[in-house]
Amino acid sequence: MSLKTRLSVLSLALCASYAATAAPDYETIVVTANRFDSAPEQQLAVVNTIERVEIEELAPISVVDILERLPGLSVTRTGGGGQSANISIRGSESDHVLVLIDGVRISSATLGSVSFSSLAPEQVERIEVVKGSRAAVWGSDAIGGVVQIFTRRLEGGQWYASGAVGSNNYSRLSAGAGISHGDGRTSLTISSDQSDGFDVKRDSETDDDGYERITAGISGEQSLSEQWQLNWSGQYNTGNYEYDNSVPYSNEADYDNFFWNLEAQYDNNDFSSKLSAGQARDYNDNFRDGEPAHSIYETRRDQLSWINQYQASGGLTLSGGVDYYNESVRGDYAQDERDVVGVFALARADLGAWLLEGVVRYDDVENIDSEVSYNTSVAYRFNDQWRLSASYGTAFKAPTFNDLYWPEQGNPELVSETSENVDLTLNYAGNGYNAYISVFQNKVDDLINWAKTGEQDDNGWDIYKPFNVDKATLKGLELGSDFELFGLQHQLAYTYLDAEDDSKGEQLEGRSEHEFDYSAAYVLSQWDLRVDYHYQGKRNDGDTNYDGNPDFISPYHKVDVSVGYAFTQGWKVRLKANNLLDEEVISNGSYYGPGAEWYLSLSYSDF
Repeated sequence: MSLKTRLSVLSLALCASYAATAAPDYETIVVTANRFDSAPEQQLAVVNTIERVEIEELAPISVVDILERLPGLSVTRTGGGGQSANISIRGSESDHVLVLIDGVRISSATLGSVSFSSLAPEQVERIEVVKGSRAAVWGSDAIGGVVQIFTRRLEGGQWYASGAVGSNNYSRLSAGAGISHGDGRTSLTISSDQSDGFDVKRDSETDDDGYERITAGISGEQSLSEQWQLNWSGQYNTGNYEYDNSVPYSNEADYDNFFWNLEAQYDNNDFSSKLSAGQARDYNDNFRDGEPAHSIYETRRDQLSWINQYQASGGLTLSGGVDYYNESVRGDYAQDERDVVGVFALARADLGAWLLEGVVRYDDVENIDSEVSYNTSVAYRFNDQWRLSASYGTAFKAPTFNDLYWPEQGNPELVSETSENVDLTLNYAGNGYNAYISVFQNKVDDLINWAKTGEQDDNGWDIYKPFNVDKATLKGLELGSDFELFGLQHQLAYTYLDAEDDSKGEQLEGRSEHEFDYSAAYVLSQWDLRVDYHYQGKRNDGDTNYDGNPDFISPYHKVDVSVGYAFTQGWKVRLKANNLLDEEVISNGSYYGPGAEWYLSLSYSDF
């Protein structure tokens, strides 16, 4: 098990390091916070990391099943593993979280959201989640944080294969292999799963909503010399999912998404440089009963980046670079493409007990005002165990093509949403016990809201347009710890969130005031056992009854159990029970969870 939660030293010293009783022996590094490999204790951001071993023990059906375990991270679902889901970091909007796969932005340029349902957990090697503002490093979208997914990489000659069956006629097959070529390697992976699903929404459409998806991936590296290396990765996702919607609107969708990235890396003692080019595309065709519903979404993003880092004397690190990407959309938009250029510079100083960092970035988004983002941080090490850190940062989110140019309803006068984030963290790590407590506040201005214009169309319907009218304050407390007791490895996390809509003086919809996670794991010979408990507090669901008062989604408790047995070299069987107590799980209005589920898997790996 290896849920290594790293709370670094900028916003929160070094985050709790979730490690299991049988953790693998490797050197942990983090990349996402500053875009270069470094040890967690040198990072000046809050970073949570989930490793492959932990993912296998969780036996997730979707990537959001993995992310839901992390402190400060909430999930809103509209169905099962193949249906859409959104994530929120510390109360942020879902499109205020920058999502990357191997360094490539994968959000839709029209909606601003990410199709997590199309991603297969079997393709994931590790996930890093950075808390707080990181626009000064990454640019637009990183108001709540950054999620980066790293695809699987196998050594030459390694291979695996697995299969699973489960509730709702679920089945999965996946395989992967590593190929050596001189001083390099390439990994090839493929996964296919499907389910008949269940009725995801309590309405007049009472059919089961199933899904099917196929994911194929490639990743690799090739050393050209002692200093030069090439890295590459790519992934193709295709599938279909059903959902509930009113007649005559669409209730089924086909999708085809892909990304690729090619990177040349130079390392020479104290100087490193990376030049990368990539592309991401998402395509979604919605229909009903086989008939198109005139809702085809297709976006493309071509991106290029050049970043550099220099390790100077006296504990000083300097880094910076330039990012460029072109976004384009298919459809009847007044503007169907735009260029975005960003330049950033970072300086970090390690002065013994003190660790300091400053970052500044300039972004020019075509047809929108330019933005300057910055982040300043300081941490003090009392001793080898105790750390205290504080940070202040700004961030922004550029309007999407739908916000700006949706036919007859977009508003080209919109400006970017902006934020100011502050957090303070105390961390302890030592004697087999890791813990942290963090307090944070994120004030977001110029939030885009689709509001009535006061006009009506030819049919008498109100006309809505987006405006920069809303403000929100997100503040709270986050804590986590891991420790070993009575032969069990324990992990716990708690988040208190006060998310207020400053424009209305009300709590924001879809946020819980309290969330709590606890897990206990035990390893004995060939057996491993893991129990996960998740508590989701009540959520404001808006005025669903139109009586002038907010309505709330009831809180729920969810218990999952995973048992694995390695009965011979390389072979393992695992039984997973989700929602063991058959709780009624509702995270979004009238969308319900599936109830109790079970899954049985058999896998083989030669490593």
